[in-house]
Amino acid sequence: MKPSERRLLLILTVLAALVGMVILTQRLLRQQHLVERREQSLALRQTEARAMLADAGLWQDRLGWLHATQPVMSSENQASEELLETLLRSATRHTLVVQKKQLHETVTKSFYSEVGVTLAVKGDLPSVFRWLHTLLAPDAFRAVSQLRITPDEADKSAVIATVRCSQLYAPATAAGTARKEPRS
Repeated sequence: MKPSERRLLLILTVLAALVGMVILTQRLLRQQHLVERREQSLALRQTEARAMLADAGLWQDRLGWLHATQPVMSSENQASEELLETLLRSATRHTLVVQKKQLHETVTKSFYSEVGVTLAVKGDLPSVFRWLHTLLAPDAFRAVSQLRITPDEADKSAVIATVRCSQLYAPATAAGTARKEPRS
C-alpha cells in the first residue's frame, strides 16, 4: 500500500470512528434524558406518597365518620318514600306549598347509592332559602343537584323553586347487613 492510500485509510477510519462516536453519544444522551425524566417522575410520585401518608390519619378519621353517620339503604322504595316525606314535612314547617313532586330512579355506584326527588315549592324567597339550608346539613347526606328559582306570576311576593334533592346512602357491608338505620 502506498503512503497516500494509508493516509486515506487512516482518515477514513478516524472519520468512521468519529461518526460512530457521535451516533453513540446521541443515543446515550437520549437514554440519559429518559432516565432523568423517569427519576423526576419517581421523585414526584414519592413526594405525593409522602404527602398522602402524612394525611392518612385525617382520612381515616373521615372514613370513620362516614361509617358512623352515613345511613345504609334498607330498600329503594322505603328510602325514596322517607326522603319524600322528610322533604314534604320540612317544606310544610317552612310554610312552603308543594306544587309538584317526582321520584327518581335509584342510582347505585360502588361507594354509594343515591335516591332522588324533584319538588316544585312555592313560597317567599327567604323561606325557600331557609328550607334549602336545613336540607343540606352535612350529616344528612343530602345534595341539591338542580335548583331553579323563578318569580311566581300570580303572586309577586312569592317564588317557585324547582329543586332536585338526592339522599346518599352507604353501600351495604359484605355480609349484607346495614351499619346504621337511615335517618329522616
